Parts: sequence; structure tokens; C-alpha cells
Amino acid sequence: MRWPRLLGVVGVTIAVGCTARPALVSAAPPTAGRPTEPPAAAPPTPASPRPTVGSTLDSGIHQVRGPADAQTVVRIRAQVNGQPILDEEVRQAAYHYLAETLHLPEPRRSEVQKEILRRELERIIEREVILSDAFAKLEKIKPQYLEKLKEAAAKEFEKTVRSMKARAAQQGINIETDEDFKAVLRLQGLTLEGVRRQIERSFMAMEYMRSRIFPIIERIGHEQIRQYYEEHPGEFQVEDRVVWQHIFVDASRHPSRAAARSLAEQLAARAQKGEDFAALAAQYDDGLAKYNNGQGIGQRRGEIKPPEAEPILFQLADGQVGPIIELPSGFHVIRLVQRDVAGLRPLDEKTQAEIRKKLQGLIADREYKRIVNELKRKATIEISSADP
Repeated sequence: MRWPRLLGVVGVTIAVGCTARPALVSAAPPTAGRPTEPPAAAPPTPASPRPTVGSTLDSGIHQVRGPADAQTVVRIRAQVNGQPILDEEVRQAAYHYLAETLHLPEPRRSEVQKEILRRELERIIEREVILSDAFAKLEKIKPQYLEKLKEAAAKEFEKTVRSMKARAAQQGINIETDEDFKAVLRLQGLTLEGVRRQIERSFMAMEYMRSRIFPIIERIGHEQIRQYYEEHPGEFQVEDRVVWQHIFVDASRHPSRAAARSLAEQLAARAQKGEDFAALAAQYDDGLAKYNNGQGIGQRRGEIKPPEAEPILFQLADGQVGPIIELPSGFHVIRLVQRDVAGLRPLDEKTQAEIRKKLQGLIADREYKRIVNELKRKATIEISSADP
């Protein structure tokens, strides 16, 4: 079975030392380096249930059936339609963010940590209400799809584990056995079963949401694209700019100034006949252009160097080689690669594709929130009122 995708394949990935949550459409790229302040906790969804005083979960510890029917004592942080969310699961999901708060002074550290734990609990609750709906519907209508979804989730887990091991190897961490891998996870505040649960259940939840939202965003038509284009002209304004190439012939490196000029003129003539400009720059340039395919410095007015090239470049046509620019230090051969004229971009295929992608993201985000809020209103959710 092939589950529909919204905007390409988006899975759940967990790097060694950091758990990453899935994104329905696209997620922002991770910030390079360690942040000086942990990520701000997301505000709770308005429709989210609130813990009540006297919750049956407030007794602290509970017994659940573990492997081989053994009884395991755990702390339950919340329940979604009878499905328990354990305190350990929330802490594993939050481990990386909690570790980033250790440099904070008290009481700020404790305050931030509480917010992080509440945020991660909210995310897990969201995942569980989605899965509750998915399992109920698929078990009733298409149980074979549910089995295939579980199989796909198991494969996603195996793929992620292989990726985690490969990344650990790149960092010089030797993993030869499963016990080695479990030991690496423990150092990151994780357990293998906790990682498996997060990957598999997050994967299934997101695939189910894709299957519900995909038909909606597929209906985006040309009229919607045109309407967005006309209502948001500021997003499609183009600045006046040029992309250009040059070759600098340094007069001091040639027998005479006349010889340097003669070479520049020869290079301009060869470029005009269609010879590869980047190759000419690599062979004959006496400056830095030989190292970057002859790329010129600056694209907008006031940024171009040498400034003597600016008025000429903005008069050339794409692909045209300009006249030789003579300076005291030598000669520049210039070629215009592309000119963007200031104004409104045309509603061509490229622009339409960009608008379609943006509309898909906006509609997917809107529908995701709508569906989750509706599921939360229908679900039976109990949250411990005790501090996390």
C-alpha cells in the first residue's frame, strides 16, 4: 500500500542525543550550534483539555502490565481515550531540550523545564488523539491498511536506527552489538523501546493525517493560485539586479600595458563567439574570478565592483559581452549572465509552482490544526495536575 504524501517524503528522524518531531509539510532547519536559550515552549492549543483537581492520575504511581505479564510500577502523566502516556516517555521526548537548560540559574531553569515538559506532553497528546481516531477507523473499515501502516512504521524505525548507528560511527562511537547501541542511547537519556515507540507512533500519526489532508490540497486550482498572486503582489516584486562574470587582466603581469589590453580584447572576442567564459576566467584571470567561475562581485546598484562596470552591466542583454573596462591597474572583460528588471514577476509556471507549494503548506497547516482540535474535543483526555 502506498500512503499519499503531502509535499514529499517527510519522516521521523532521531539523531543520537536529540529527538526530532515530525513535520506535516516542512520543518525549519535546525539552528547550527548549541543555542544559548532553549526553544520557547509552544503555547497550549486552545482546545486542549486542562487538568482538573482530584485527577485519578494524581496518586503518583501506577501499575501496568509489562513483559511476560509482569507488573511494572510507573508514573502516568496523562491518558487519551484510556491510552496511558507515561512520565518516562515525556521526559525522553524532552531530554535534549532539558539538557540545554542546565546552564540557566534557578529559578529560571525549573520554570523553563516545566514549560518544556508541558510542551512535549501536549505534542504526545496530539499524537495519541490522532492515533486513536486512526486505529478506530482503520480497524473498522480497512484493517489490512492498519497492518500495512504498522509494518511501514516498523521499517521506518529500522531505517532510523541504521541512520543513528551510522552517525554515531562518524562521531567515533563504536557500536558493534545491540547492547552497545542501548548503552549509547542511555547516555542520551533514551531507551531503545522509547525510541521505537516515538518513531513508530509519530510515523503512523503523520501518515494518517497525510491521508486525510492530501485530497484537500490536491484540489488547489489555477483560480486559487491567481487569486493569491493578485492579493499578495508584494511577495512577487523583483529587485533590479544583475548576475555577471568578469576576467581581470592585471597590466603589471604583462610585458606592457598594450599587451595586457590586447589580451583582454582577445578574450572578449572569444567570449562573444560563445567560448566558455568560466573556462577563460580559470585560465587567464589575474584576480579571484578564476576560483569562482568568473563570478562578478555585487548584483544590485551600488554593490558592483569595480563600480565602473555597473552602468554598462545594466544596459547589456543576457549573455552579452560588454566593452573592455580600463582601469589604472588593468582591464576587465565583463559578461552579463542574467538581468532581473524591477517590477512584478509574471505569473509564469515557476511562480505558479511556488504559489501552489505555499498554498499547500497553508491549507495543510490549517486542516491539521482543525482536525486535531476536533479530535481533542471528542476525546476523553485526563492530565495529571501534579507538576511535571
